[in-house]
Amino acid sequence: MDIIRNIPNSIVIFIIIITCLIFTVNLNLVDITIMEARNFVTAREMLQDNNWLMPTFNGEARYEKPPLPTWIAAISTIIFGSKSLYLFRLPGFLCLSIIGITSYYFSLELVKNKLQSIVNSFISITSFYTIAIIVEAPWDIFSHSFMFVGIYYLLRALNNKKFNFKNIFLISIFIASSFLSKGPISIYALLIPFLISYFITNPKSIGNKLIKIIPIILTGVIIGSCWYIIILIEDPTNLINVTKKETSNWTNYNIRPFYYYWSFFIQSGLWSIIAFLSLIYPYFKNKIKDYKSYRFTFLWTITGVILLSLIPEKKPRYLMPILIPLALNIGFICRYLLTEFNKNKVAKLIVIFHYIIAIFLGLSFVLTKIYILNYSINIADILLAIFSIVMIIKVLNIKYLPSVKINILFFLILIFSISNSPTLITKTNKSFKSINTLNLSEIELYTNYSLSPEIIWSFGKKIKKLDNIKIKQLSEEKIKFGLLTKNPITVNDTILNESNYTIKLVSKYDLNTQKKKSRLITYYHLFAPK
Repeated sequence: MDIIRNIPNSIVIFIIIITCLIFTVNLNLVDITIMEARNFVTAREMLQDNNWLMPTFNGEARYEKPPLPTWIAAISTIIFGSKSLYLFRLPGFLCLSIIGITSYYFSLELVKNKLQSIVNSFISITSFYTIAIIVEAPWDIFSHSFMFVGIYYLLRALNNKKFNFKNIFLISIFIASSFLSKGPISIYALLIPFLISYFITNPKSIGNKLIKIIPIILTGVIIGSCWYIIILIEDPTNLINVTKKETSNWTNYNIRPFYYYWSFFIQSGLWSIIAFLSLIYPYFKNKIKDYKSYRFTFLWTITGVILLSLIPEKKPRYLMPILIPLALNIGFICRYLLTEFNKNKVAKLIVIFHYIIAIFLGLSFVLTKIYILNYSINIADILLAIFSIVMIIKVLNIKYLPSVKINILFFLILIFSISNSPTLITKTNKSFKSINTLNLSEIELYTNYSLSPEIIWSFGKKIKKLDNIKIKQLSEEKIKFGLLTKNPITVNDTILNESNYTIKLVSKYDLNTQKKKSRLITYYHLFAPK
């Protein structure tokens, strides 16, 4: 314990950042998602058109989400001089490291225990959906990571009663950054539950503290709203239409029952069992040493779930911010279980079972690759096998449990499993053909339908929309052009004015690597004047 206590904070930060970068090793194996494609195409067009304030997607206004994550993606490619998918994804994983670092410092402020703070930070960055959200929805990780930093400085100000210029500035600027990443989502899902839970746990001087923090929060919201104000002045029609569509989705799209989120703890992945235990508040409230802090993180988690449940529109990824206080809550139970290991048979069984799951996870990667997928193994697989075998020996010799060494071994298995998981992705679609192989030098390419973002990303540049009027103009000028269609053109298709053109189906492009999604298939036709 003394060794842990003497580890400098800078070393902890370095380890967290390196861990998050290890997760990116096999990023290139994961297909781009629809949300990623929208963000990255918008970032690419920012660079191509030098248009940073009024973002576009395939040449059309894109105001559905604020632009800060898109700015960061674009700046990343400028710094590194490349437009690869890896570099577009990298900032998201750096935001994951921000969550890990903030969890560490937040826990230090909360429990004054360095070992528990380190454990909490690694729980937060290894929870399943915290990582998955980086690829599934790029805006979310930015919004929640910035808000968490703002909440950390807010906690410090509330605890120490120091509302100096530095704290006020940092709270406001990070709330503004969160707002500029995904609007008020993090305020609703993370900040408001934090405030409710904090003031329930610390009811003294609520009025005086609220008077101080409300102007700070409002300042952050106002700063974060500046982009919306600019767009409202420059392009009010598009912004109003987008806002109406987005707000209507809250009550008309993906409607789920109130209890839809009640299984939220499983989103923490390998931590699910302990996450569930951490929610049995009546049982643990008198067993946790730092009861007040445990009560706070429990209330923060539950309040967030309740508030999200009140919104009719529900998706699994909306639960991601709940995993931040849940990670802190899990930390209390981990500490209790390890402390009670030699005193409580139930605690011993839970800890051993948790370790066995990690061992199974590590070995399953290697066995699946060799015996099921017939893949070749890599260094990570070898390390996973070694760590798992050593951990089996440790688990069989129970007297070594729960030591710091075996916990480090546990985290190593978890880290390498996460980083190595993309290597299990199988490419089963033999018809796969990327549209980036389409070589057009002298003719323009058009489309007559709304292409999926993934296709536009793969092609590498804008694809203009073509209607009947434009086709007629091209026909009169006898211009040769290419057209992407949703389905192959048949002899019965008169809408494309076939009488003036010879139409040839050149190729079918299928971006599916596994199961078939029709939106990832497009047909390329060549139109030549008769």
